Amino acid sequence: MCAPGCRFLRSDTTTESWIGNSGPIARYLRGQTIFVEGDQARWSYKMIEGAVRYSRILPDGHRQIHDIFLPDDTFGLEPAGTFSGTAEAIGDVVLLRCPRSCIARQSEQPDLRQAMMEMLSGSLSAAQDHLTMLGHRGAKERVACFLVYLTKGEIFGADRPLELPCGRQDMGDYLGLSLETTCRAITDLRVSQIIAIPNRRQIIIRDLPRLRGIAGI
Repeated sequence: MCAPGCRFLRSDTTTESWIGNSGPIARYLRGQTIFVEGDQARWSYKMIEGAVRYSRILPDGHRQIHDIFLPDDTFGLEPAGTFSGTAEAIGDVVLLRCPRSCIARQSEQPDLRQAMMEMLSGSLSAAQDHLTMLGHRGAKERVACFLVYLTKGEIFGADRPLELPCGRQDMGDYLGLSLETTCRAITDLRVSQIIAIPNRRQIIIRDLPRLRGIAGI
């Protein structure tokens, strides 16, 4: 069970504020599996540090990443009794792991019920945005949309590179693109001087308005 005062539904997610007074902290190393599709959904999770990919294997054997979770995101709030996908740590990850029974008790509190509704609404909206992106955008538009999403409304310039939470293969699996097509789209954005690439895990956004225009956001 979570420790007294668990704040799964609250917004403060710095590592220092969580450890010791807000529930069990779980740590996973790069590549570790958090849960597998079909496992019993006893726990839900809140991101504190790192990135997690949530995926399913399609009938043709290809992997489709349905979501990439970043700090302050929640996942594992399954409506059924089992997980519908597999969650894996992309890099080293710190999570708050909360029993579903604890979340149910929190959501009964009037001051937290709205937070629960906003959390579920945000997850549904993100899933709808992902489906729209896959169905109505080309390769460069999808990559641009992903990069804009990573900025989370902040402005990144030449002195503040954007850290990519995943590699090109994971990005392609999330965007529904092959590795080659993903790399080609990134190169097109670089040649157009919309982004710069100091290394494989960083992107410098040189022209955010143009990037947003390509993404259609």
